[in-house]
Amino acid sequence: MNVVRLFAIVVVTVLAQPCQAINETLKIETIHGPPWGFIANDGRPTGMMYEIGNRIAEVAGLSYTNSLVPYPRTAADIENGSADMTIRFGNEQMTRGAVAVGIVLSMPIILVGPAGKNYSKLSELHGKTVGVVRTSNYVAQFDTDNLIQKYPVNDYLTMAKMLAMRRLDAGIGSSVGLFYGASMAGVKAEEIGVPLVLGSNDFIVFLSRKTARPETILALKEAIRKLSANGEMKQIMGKYTNSFSSNLPEK
Repeated sequence: MNVVRLFAIVVVTVLAQPCQAINETLKIETIHGPPWGFIANDGRPTGMMYEIGNRIAEVAGLSYTNSLVPYPRTAADIENGSADMTIRFGNEQMTRGAVAVGIVLSMPIILVGPAGKNYSKLSELHGKTVGVVRTSNYVAQFDTDNLIQKYPVNDYLTMAKMLAMRRLDAGIGSSVGLFYGASMAGVKAEEIGVPLVLGSNDFIVFLSRKTARPETILALKEAIRKLSANGEMKQIMGKYTNSFSSNLPEK
């Protein structure tokens, strides 16, 4: 009887572990930089990916925290396991250290110069300086072109200011990121050139390989599916693009 009771206790414990695991607090890190994550005028964190990350966790039934951190640190913290989840573009570090759970949004990648500098092909940037958000990958044809000088900046707000001051020959980024950064920096549409669309890139929900559990992955996948199907992802995105949506290039 004691053996049977012991066996029953072991079985119950094992079966209970997925529930215990999924109830652990999910540590989310959001890119610190508008429009992804920033501190609003009321002193509270907000932003497109901040809101989306929170909703994914909520719909998945997970308790969570969400911190704003610099873009390069999101990859480092996911790889070393000090963060569980982030939403961002992929790169080599994310391939090593993270599990790709699902695509949140796909955005056009644009290259834009200061006013009067309009580009029709990448080769026109050979020997010129292009601003990039530090550690970002955009599209392969740009990332692998060693004849273009890449100048790292911390965020799109900084990139937009440097473009307006003509300290860069061009800047590259997601259309939403660049235009929102320009808006927050007070840079007017007439201070930058006509965008060249290079392709698109995906904002992906990544989980750390060191902390990801199968049941958490499944719950997050289902939450992404629901939020995409009911249009809530696009509604959140719209809050941060409506003011300049007419300026967004087509994919």
